Amino acid sequence: MEIMNMKIKLMATLWENTYRVMVEDPETNYIATVRVIVNLPLDKELLPENAPSVEAQLLALVEDSILPSSEIISFETTFSALLREKFQYQIPNVFFFYPSPEDMLNKPH
Repeated sequence: MEIMNMKIKLMATLWENTYRVMVEDPETNYIATVRVIVNLPLDKELLPENAPSVEAQLLALVEDSILPSSEIISFETTFSALLREKFQYQIPNVFFFYPSPEDMLNKPH
């Protein structure tokens, strides 16, 4: 599996600021499906004067993957860089979430 050379396909969904991302290796073999949610701060005019300042963030919900656990850090590093490029480097933080092992093991087939 070539994590460092993976490609992503970003697709709109029926939810506002939510995207589905297909992750593939250079030979278009499946690596993962990730739901990306863009969290944008509220406009300062809508907030009280003493409200803290926050930055935009991306939530990456890994819905399905064939990643071995030994590849997770490499995957997150490469995926984050590709995702930031898609969003033109406007969003500095990417947070990853994965299904719990119990949920995956007990999922009906």
